Amino acid sequence: MRRAALSQLIGFSLVALALGACQAIAGIEERELDPSARPADSKQCKDYCNAVLQNCVGENAVYNDLAGCLGFCRYLDPGDSLEPEPNTVACRTREASFAKLEPDSHCKAAGPGGNDVCGSDCDAYCQVYPEVCPDDYLYTSTDSCLKACRGVTDQDSFDVTRDHDGDSIECRLVHTVSSTTLPDTHCSHAPIPPAQPYCAGKPDKPPTCPEYCQIVMAACDGELTQYESPEQCLAVCDALEPGTNDDRMGNNVGCRRYHSFASTLDPATHCYHAGPTGDGHCGKDNEETGVRANCESYCRLVEAACPEAFAAGPGSSSSCLDACNDLDESELDSEYSVANGESSKALNCRVLYTARAFEDETACASALGGDLCE
Repeated sequence: MRRAALSQLIGFSLVALALGACQAIAGIEERELDPSARPADSKQCKDYCNAVLQNCVGENAVYNDLAGCLGFCRYLDPGDSLEPEPNTVACRTREASFAKLEPDSHCKAAGPGGNDVCGSDCDAYCQVYPEVCPDDYLYTSTDSCLKACRGVTDQDSFDVTRDHDGDSIECRLVHTVSSTTLPDTHCSHAPIPPAQPYCAGKPDKPPTCPEYCQIVMAACDGELTQYESPEQCLAVCDALEPGTNDDRMGNNVGCRRYHSFASTLDPATHCYHAGPTGDGHCGKDNEETGVRANCESYCRLVEAACPEAFAAGPGSSSSCLDACNDLDESELDSEYSVANGESSKALNCRVLYTARAFEDETACASALGGDLCE
């Protein structure tokens, strides 16, 4: 009896020890996934950085120095070297080793963004930037960061020299890497809303229509959608004054692009300002002439979309503006969106069919106040 009890006690003790050991191992594994507990000079990061810096040089370089590589590595998930998953150190280490023989094919995947092999630029940015630069990070969740990131220009490659400047996600990654060693200097260069002087378009240069349309289409969706397709957006954009990358108030593309980026943070406020009309925030009412900014936008667009019908109808910009000023929804903050245009019989309806008329001239009748907008 005593022997049985003793054996049972020993068995319980061994189980308890085993459970304790497992918990200890689990605790180590959990801490290992925490960047704050994983030193930048871990063996895995050292092995990765030594390989990528040795095998990816010259035009294939993806890091400027060892410190930046080690700093960035610290914030990536380690991954499993036997089954490397995207956006992990293990995946990038594998690609860095392949780069020894084929640098042109593998160095970009071994770099910060993963080149859609080891994750995407946005995956890496939205994982690392908020950890390194919490005071400059503007989003409340990874999903909101990823949504905004999809609206940023992607160069489809990574060049650590070229991408030190320019309004692209690659530029933001370059400065995110630098922020791991010099956060006070570089964190402010890398938020998604463009920040001069680095990851932003030249202040005196115009934004391009693809740049504007990419961010407004990403930021403003659902009930706040401003355009029904990228092609529609590009057509409207081509008819607007381009402005410059630093514009905040003019009736032009630059101002609308500024509000598109602001829409990634507060879409309910800024999407209306980012769309075809500018909603009185990109452009403003002219107190001397009485012309409303929404009418200025509408008349410019409808004349470009429907030149023949416009000539036979209003006939001139001044006639169009006079008639528009009497319409409902011509005033400031009329909140144009595709959804609001579809439920309107006033100016928002006309703006919707004007946008459609760039691709379908049968929409011109409604765009000028007839048919479905009567």
